[in-house]
Amino acid sequence: FFMLISSIMSASISPPVEEQRRIRLKDRTTIPIPSAPYLLLSNTFDMACDIPYLGRKICPQNGWRSLLPNEWVEFPHGKLSHSFESSFSRYADRDVSYADFVRWEKVNAKNSGMIHTPNGEGLSATLQNYYNYAFNTNSTELGMLTNPMALCVLAALVLIVRLLKKAFLPKFSALGRRLGRSTHGPNWTKENEERIVKFGEYVYRLCYHSAVSIYGLWYFHDKSWWNKSQGGTSNLWDLHPNHPVEPGMAWYYLIQSAYNVDALISLLELSFKFEWVNPMAYSSALNFLEKEHVVDEGLRKQEVLKMMVKGGCDKVFLWTPLFQIKWSSTVRGDFREMMAHHIVTNILIFLSSYYRFTRIGSMIFLIHDLSDVPIDMSKLANFVKWKTTTIVCFVTMVLMWIVTRLVIFPFMICGSVLTESYHLLVEEGTLDPALHQAYYVFFYFLLGSLVLLHITWFIILLRIGWTLVSKGET
Repeated sequence: FFMLISSIMSASISPPVEEQRRIRLKDRTTIPIPSAPYLLLSNTFDMACDIPYLGRKICPQNGWRSLLPNEWVEFPHGKLSHSFESSFSRYADRDVSYADFVRWEKVNAKNSGMIHTPNGEGLSATLQNYYNYAFNTNSTELGMLTNPMALCVLAALVLIVRLLKKAFLPKFSALGRRLGRSTHGPNWTKENEERIVKFGEYVYRLCYHSAVSIYGLWYFHDKSWWNKSQGGTSNLWDLHPNHPVEPGMAWYYLIQSAYNVDALISLLELSFKFEWVNPMAYSSALNFLEKEHVVDEGLRKQEVLKMMVKGGCDKVFLWTPLFQIKWSSTVRGDFREMMAHHIVTNILIFLSSYYRFTRIGSMIFLIHDLSDVPIDMSKLANFVKWKTTTIVCFVTMVLMWIVTRLVIFPFMICGSVLTESYHLLVEEGTLDPALHQAYYVFFYFLLGSLVLLHITWFIILLRIGWTLVSKGET
């Protein structure tokens, strides 16, 4: 092994990616691995040079490392000498495609003595194959959200979610309007249209969170990673990246992702307003200011912006000569917190699916959904001024928030990431140490951001609770 390392260093080259991974896994203690920025920079250059046609144009024939001093590129001590795969494509089992499934079905039918007839190619047989592939087959392409098939299904689910919201939100808001009129009087509804709209949203959220919570409790109640007697959270990393992704898990992830993608889109629609800008008017305004002897180009553009943007420049989020994005009048006060939450959540969803961390992702989904149910109920109870129900729901919400988001999430889930993941994935598993070194800080940052958001919202909940106790209202 050490002779191999010496020969590599004397040649001043980096061995192939798979050979580097084998060396790093063979002796994790003596092989120095650079910090994440160097690894990510090396990986970026490697991927750029691997781009067909473009890579040959921009990279030297001997590779980009030939342009650097030897001490930077000598494996394994050079800071830019390590290469690694950004995915598990080379050493993970390939997801089952639909073509693979159909081929296996034909082979199984042949081996079992079944005669393959032309009727087996009909519409009913095709639909049956799709059903069995989607709902009865483990580790299909639906289990990774970045696969083209999964993305198509996800896009269809997002469309379905938006159609359901379009159909039911007005009905839920109408229910809120009737309750508001009976509770607060007929004049209240005219002055609180925004609260009525929010009521409809809370009913929709309550329906969704209740449904996925019930499914999650039913589906995950006997999973080993929730059962300490069966190994508990160590099973999150067991057989990674080749643990089976059951259809129930794949669809759970798809539906949760569709809901969160739609939530991000809805927040953007609620907060911003898109308007086209007449490019001819923009050009004419520039020419007019030029004739008025406004020579400085930057000053001219600022003056044009003031002339063309209606309502003042302070309401403009983004302005171009073709379109402008303005803050909407319906933007809400918690926009920053919710935008940060939705961005972090969606990044974690897609990354956890891509890197096959669906087990830990499902735990995060479940604890958030369980704690969201009493949140939605307390908001609805407060809307109709059911004081006793509001207090009961609020206390339940605070207790659930503490148990799920301030205990289970940081100490059980994040604790497993911090204390068990490296040992089980790298030291006892097959994960490339360089891949772990490159991305673990990013995952820690995202999970830590969720913890900070949970603490921030918990402080807000305590303030609401103090108002409820001191003034008898929220």
